[in-house]
Amino acid sequence: MGLLLGCEAFSFAAQHLDGLVSSVANGKRSNHEDDDSPQGGKRMRYSGPDLPEDVMGHIHSLMPLQDAARAASVSHAFLCSWRSRPNIAFSSSSLGLTENGRGENKIASDFNSRVDHILKKHSGFGLRTLEIEFCGYKANTHCYLNSWLEFAVTPELEELTLMLPLKKAKYCFPSSLFSNGRGNSIRHLNISWCAFSTTVGLDSLKNLTNVTLRDVRITEDELGCLLSNSSALEQLNLIYCSKITCVKIPCLLKRLSCFNVLECDKVRLIENKAPNVSCFDISGGQVQVSLAESLQVKHIVLRIDSAISYACVKLPSAVPNLENLSIFSSREAVSTPLSPSKFLHLKFLCIHLLGAAFSPAYDCFSVVYFLDAAPSLETFVLGVSQLRMQHDSIVGDPSPLRQVEGRCHSHSRM
Repeated sequence: MGLLLGCEAFSFAAQHLDGLVSSVANGKRSNHEDDDSPQGGKRMRYSGPDLPEDVMGHIHSLMPLQDAARAASVSHAFLCSWRSRPNIAFSSSSLGLTENGRGENKIASDFNSRVDHILKKHSGFGLRTLEIEFCGYKANTHCYLNSWLEFAVTPELEELTLMLPLKKAKYCFPSSLFSNGRGNSIRHLNISWCAFSTTVGLDSLKNLTNVTLRDVRITEDELGCLLSNSSALEQLNLIYCSKITCVKIPCLLKRLSCFNVLECDKVRLIENKAPNVSCFDISGGQVQVSLAESLQVKHIVLRIDSAISYACVKLPSAVPNLENLSIFSSREAVSTPLSPSKFLHLKFLCIHLLGAAFSPAYDCFSVVYFLDAAPSLETFVLGVSQLRMQHDSIVGDPSPLRQVEGRCHSHSRM
């Protein structure tokens, strides 16, 4: 039986295993042996590459899932690797599931049965990453999911990704799995379209470094419990989490360097006390942002109401070493306020005024304030997109905000 292996897998493996392969290739044993042919002559029989078992296992782990399964069916060495494959990613493409006239329920059923079959054949040892991207969802899918996660969440698992179908899943993630030492090696947790309900029993998440919750039904108390048990956290992403009203990032997260709170439409307060955050992205309308003074913050993206006013009044003192600032605002109550504070280290500034809800009386040119407030500015981008504007004529306007003559901007590359 012919076996076609992915070129990328062999190319990658060759780069990392040159020494091992060369040492084997220089040995006395040949990969070809003489064998009697039915016609009485001699023919060459290929016995397979004579590579160490761990090298064969590494090559096998680099193959796409379907190729790895095919390889396991024709090679004993690959079969052993298949049963202890360290990285498994289930999706419609990796399982070869296509429409071809089949309905959604049939695809969902095939998905469940194939994943179930593969995991039952897995030894359970050595599984490092598990990714499940559903292509369909049936009423009994939660039963399969519970058994798969029960099997996969072990002290060896490092990355867990679970992506359910949009709005169809009513699944509650069994957070109780993260207790009594189970899952204590998990570093990356990425889940979507499910509920995450707990305020206790997350004592195994001390090594968690990256969390992404997308469309997850979780409250601020449950989020607080998760964060308080994740002291090694480095990155936090909350996206479309509609039940959260308040995000409080505690000071115990000393390794947290980046957080993003995006389109969580009920959030009204974001409070950060983590001391070493260097960048964050916040969006969502009427959000109050409270920042502890930090010398580490260098990059900020704001997509909230009155973002320009907030940036002028609050940021210079709260984040004095800020270097990159991007503002997207569709609602400003007053024109850009004047402030004696300076953005002494700001090098890049991007301001976009957009949306029909923007006050037509807002003076877009008042953002020229930033030219005085940021003496180190190198790049300044201003974008205005509104359905209607009612500004006074700038021709002959003596307002000092509209005059930049004589101002020194030696770093500017606008």
